[in-house]
Amino acid sequence: MPTIETLTERAEAIAPETPGSDVFARFEREPDTLVIPVVDGDRPVGLIERNAFLLKIAGAFGHALYAGRPVIHVMDADPAVVEAGVEIDAFCDILLKGGPSALMRGFIVTRNGKYHGVGTAISLLQAVNERQRLQNIELSDTRTQALAAARAKSQFLAIMSHELRTPMNGVLAVAELLRRQPLNAQAHAHVATIVESSETLLRILQDALDLSRAEAGELELNAEPTPLRAMMDDVEAMWAPRASQDNVTLMVSYEGDTELAAVLDSIRIKQVFNNLIGNALKFARNGVVEAGLKATASGERIRLEARVRDDGPGIDASRVDAIFEPFVHGSGPDGAGLGLSICRQIVDRMDGRIWAENNPGRGATFAFDLNVERAEMEAAPASNVESLSELDLQDTPHILIVDDNATNRVVAQALCEMFGCTSETAEDGVEAVEAVQERRFDLVLMDIKMPRMDGVQATQAIRALDGPVSRIPIVALTANADPEDARKYLTIGMAAVVEKPIKPERLRMAMNAALEQAAMTEMGEAPDARSVA
Repeated sequence: MPTIETLTERAEAIAPETPGSDVFARFEREPDTLVIPVVDGDRPVGLIERNAFLLKIAGAFGHALYAGRPVIHVMDADPAVVEAGVEIDAFCDILLKGGPSALMRGFIVTRNGKYHGVGTAISLLQAVNERQRLQNIELSDTRTQALAAARAKSQFLAIMSHELRTPMNGVLAVAELLRRQPLNAQAHAHVATIVESSETLLRILQDALDLSRAEAGELELNAEPTPLRAMMDDVEAMWAPRASQDNVTLMVSYEGDTELAAVLDSIRIKQVFNNLIGNALKFARNGVVEAGLKATASGERIRLEARVRDDGPGIDASRVDAIFEPFVHGSGPDGAGLGLSICRQIVDRMDGRIWAENNPGRGATFAFDLNVERAEMEAAPASNVESLSELDLQDTPHILIVDDNATNRVVAQALCEMFGCTSETAEDGVEAVEAVQERRFDLVLMDIKMPRMDGVQATQAIRALDGPVSRIPIVALTANADPEDARKYLTIGMAAVVEKPIKPERLRMAMNAALEQAAMTEMGEAPDARSVA
């Protein structure tokens, strides 16, 4: 830390008996001199500040009063005095307590109590400003390095997410196919364990990726008009089967106008509910979990009050305040301790508030409040993922499956067969473009990351072809369905985006919607039905 020594000017001192006329003459000779120290032997006794002295001389009878008299009559007899080894910041704090006038008068610098030099307000302010400038540069560099490290971590996790989702797609899809086979109870239990463990791994992976993005300031929000009742129906449909499997009574409620819609990121809101409900189910085995949303409209705004309550063991009292920190667990070791931290990051990004508290008696309540913009739209019909299995694909479509991973191709072919489709495969975009020109296909299932030509390039190449083949519906299959990437895929002409690991019902819904859209396009009346499944 710089000291006063660096600001010291070795100004020539004068004796206490020096007449005022000598001081006046010196100020005239030295226009840059701002202060003159008064020293008795080697002991500083006063300080003459240029402006103050000249004002006195210029006043009524000033020259007559002070020119011939010793400077002790015009000097500041109690100037600020500081040792040369004192740090600048520490001296500034002391000097500022004396008010602005103390700062402007300058100061005397000593070494071991003896006169050493002087300092001025200008030199002090310049030093403080330079110090602040260097600190700002240092902080900026530190922030830049921290953001770069966070982005690098986020990119690494995104790559790991893709690399892990690809084989996990095969595990979950095969497990799903096995689940649909006539197995005995023990085999079904083994399959359920495979599915549950795999989905837990994927949730942890997604939480780590989202947390990394949030720390890097890259957690994206995509707010759009959302019917609130339908959103809660989605939450209930998502968790009712799991709750039943765990012997937990799940009660999902919505309190408010059933036609009410709000401008918000429904995917992120459901992610918060999913993390809170999933956390509650872990601690409420054979118990009850309540998840509710209360919506209160006031003019163009809506206040949302969300609560997830369980009757589990509650939260350790010592952890209540830190429960939303990364890697902190509530009442047990399950999970990675990331889900609740993600919830806080999302709610904070939405300018909301989230907290946790123990219930009187037993259990805990996790709650968050948001203030959002009201939207005008017709309420969407209740969504139920389970009902998607009732969808029938049109006729017997012939599907081209494009994926560089052999396991993924086998899984996709098995799913297509289960849907009543015929299929062929291609290993990359180059083969896909050649195949659609040589043979007729009703739909293409397109992986994104492939060698030679990726899914985006292949889609663009197909759309650039002449004739009806350029309009063949293409559904993206991706292990990295980031919202921005998904929007990009739809923009280049893909009909839908399905995230890996592939859930059969989601894939069936996306394929059916894409085929319906293509059929309506042929009739010249297709609406924009592109979607992310």
